[in-house]
Amino acid sequence: MKTISNELLEDISILYVEDEQSIREGYGRALRRIANHIYTAENGKEGLELYTKYKPDIVISDIKMPIMNGIEMLKAIKEIDEDCQVVFTTAHNDSSYLLEALELEVNGYLQKPVSKDLLKSKIQKISDTIIKEKVTLIQQKEIETQKAILQNVLDHEQNLLIVTDFQDAFFANKAFLELFDSKDIDEFNHKCPNLLDVFLPLPNYLHQGLLKEDENFFDLIQRSEDTKRTVTLISIDGEPKAYKINVSRITHQDMESYLISLTDITKMNIQKIGTEKKAFYDGLTGIYNRNKFDELFENELNRVKRYANNASVMLLDIDHFKKFNDTFGHLIGDEVLVLLAETIHGNIRNTDIFARWGGEEFVLLLTETPLDIACKIANNLRQNIEDAHHKTAGKITASFGVTQITSNDTMQSVLNRCDKALYQAKGAGRNTVKYV
Repeated sequence: MKTISNELLEDISILYVEDEQSIREGYGRALRRIANHIYTAENGKEGLELYTKYKPDIVISDIKMPIMNGIEMLKAIKEIDEDCQVVFTTAHNDSSYLLEALELEVNGYLQKPVSKDLLKSKIQKISDTIIKEKVTLIQQKEIETQKAILQNVLDHEQNLLIVTDFQDAFFANKAFLELFDSKDIDEFNHKCPNLLDVFLPLPNYLHQGLLKEDENFFDLIQRSEDTKRTVTLISIDGEPKAYKINVSRITHQDMESYLISLTDITKMNIQKIGTEKKAFYDGLTGIYNRNKFDELFENELNRVKRYANNASVMLLDIDHFKKFNDTFGHLIGDEVLVLLAETIHGNIRNTDIFARWGGEEFVLLLTETPLDIACKIANNLRQNIEDAHHKTAGKITASFGVTQITSNDTMQSVLNRCDKALYQAKGAGRNTVKYV
């Protein structure tokens, strides 16, 4: 095995602990020809003090010593650094200590009298490992520093920047994370398991519903005219915003990803977005209307059939809504509708599709969500609604009907099952969740 040269031991420090003065002095001189930084001690207590002060890389110690033996010293050193590198020098009559020494996971044992060549070889092997670890640590620190500098530069960039494979996000700048109210990339990925879900399927904008078979989003952008390379996202305040999208392919270590840059062009498209909002958003609650839900549902149904994704749908209906209108008037009834919409919108993911189905009835499409999880979400939303008292109307409750989309479904079959489950929830006393 190739060992490192003496020159590489300049940065290695050694603590040598030996109670016999002549041996300590002789081997001390030998060790100084191997490494520049040598500390010597005549017992374990003195050795521990030197270790605490200098934190040497390697400890070479006799086992049997006065005041504090090598085993006791090593136990104390392990409290400071459990990964310290230790070599014990032992005599034939030290066997009673060996079992205890083995439990402390020392790096080696050298029989006295110790061969200086054998000692040098042992030190060089240990030093080789230590230096590699130090180099790796330095490299990691340099990489982290470079990443921090890059992150700082990109965080001052006004454009939204993200690195992705169009499924997961690997990196995003501050502007992008703030748009989705995420403190870091892990939180964003948790909120949005599929990055392409953030692009709204609005007419004249790019979205995943336009993908051809075996095509990725980069291909879609490349085949789109430059003037049509635009997408829309929902901001924190719930308003749709328009962005010019640019994508660059990145290949690193055989892994392909893409850098997306999004430039806000909302002001340039304000009239166009306003018109679309009137066409696709409910005027009272500000959430999607039924027409828009129909369009988005078809996109998700295609994904379920094509990729076997999990997706669930729930219908929810405000219990005894007619009572609010009859007792307090239609203005209060409208406020109840708005309160429910705000409550649900504040407790779902950005990728979930929430719409007013009509009157006091709402519909929610949960992407990447199997039936059991959807039922748990429905129960949480039911409780959120019950907790959201209206200042005049008082307590509000809602009933839920839940089902999971299958590859054999149509929109009508899914909604029929939801409606059946909702009817069961009403029959079970309301303010409950049923599924089919």
